[in-house]
Amino acid sequence: LAKLLNQKLASSVSFSSPYTSVFKRIRILDSTAFQLPNSFSSVYPGAGGCSHTAGLKIQLEYDLLSGQFLHIHTGPGKQHDRTYGSLCVPTVKENDLCIRDLGYFHLKDLQHIQDKKTYYISRIKSNTRIYQKNPNPDYYQNGKLKKKTEYKQIDMEALMNSLQPGQTYEISDAYVGMIDKVPARVIVHRLTEEQQRKRLQDQAVREKKKGTKYSARSKRLSGINVY
Repeated sequence: LAKLLNQKLASSVSFSSPYTSVFKRIRILDSTAFQLPNSFSSVYPGAGGCSHTAGLKIQLEYDLLSGQFLHIHTGPGKQHDRTYGSLCVPTVKENDLCIRDLGYFHLKDLQHIQDKKTYYISRIKSNTRIYQKNPNPDYYQNGKLKKKTEYKQIDMEALMNSLQPGQTYEISDAYVGMIDKVPARVIVHRLTEEQQRKRLQDQAVREKKKGTKYSARSKRLSGINVY
């Protein structure tokens, strides 16, 4: 199956020079999961939250430019995407572009990708703190910088409320994470009212189906996508 899909992608994918001249590979990592009969639960335990106790998750990373599969893995449905994403990070090469969805978000992975002179596009979790350098930090009498004043946290709720539906805002000099402070260019996109309403409905379904609970702040920030 993998061989046939490889052949199909390789024969149908064609990109203009702006992509191929900038990136060696465009690596897209994603997963899909589905339920299995309960008799498979000892080998493929499911993610829980429903009547089925067994589930399978397929992880796939492929290069959009060549159409070649880079990684294919099947595992238990309960396996977290982030765990597999970290396993793929050591294989990135200079001038790759890694595109990952929210489930793979991990700051240490992004820092590793950046250290290898590789590019990435990643969703950022709503509970992640984003900072900018403080233009007026405080100093001790001996001239040493007071570390706690080096960065200023961005109020994402205030930023969201300042944007119009459909508007996009760029923070070119951001630092992501309370501890790691990964330097990044952050893009904030304001959803339309219909898109936000649909997201809240989806969250309510997941809360009921999987027994998860979204924080009040996460629900308030449901009106934006942050990359």
